[in-house]
Amino acid sequence: MKLLDGINHVAIVTSDIDRMVDFYTQVFDANVALDMKEERLRIALIEVGPSSMLAVFQIEGGEPLPGGLPQFQRGRHDHLCLNAASDEAFRELRRRAVAEGASDGIVIDAGPAIQFKFTDPDGWESEVLWKKPGIPWDTHLRPADWQVIEMD
Repeated sequence: MKLLDGINHVAIVTSDIDRMVDFYTQVFDANVALDMKEERLRIALIEVGPSSMLAVFQIEGGEPLPGGLPQFQRGRHDHLCLNAASDEAFRELRRRAVAEGASDGIVIDAGPAIQFKFTDPDGWESEVLWKKPGIPWDTHLRPADWQVIEMD
């Protein structure tokens, strides 16, 4: 019996929920499934896949959160990795992220997948990944062996 069916949501806190909603809807064509306010808390559920969401929280009067910390120094939730629907979608998402100034556009080939990094408006560095069809995860390269590839 299968017990899980993926990840429903990742919860993140922001100091500007409108800016986050604009970023994810414009760059990733994400859909806002819910935007509600209750007392000092505002919540937006941003659909980033068929059954995956970002649950974005803004606390009125809350302090702005730090961004730009190096990988593996960000705490228990280091980064988000979004799946591109296809190679074509990966290329379009990369183009949009670069145009938005959210990515340098560098593409890494890690063996069974390619990826690029982006930084959201709060400074959270994350990734978009496209899994190559037919190549199993156990062929994943060590980070020292990852290749930077040229992509138009």
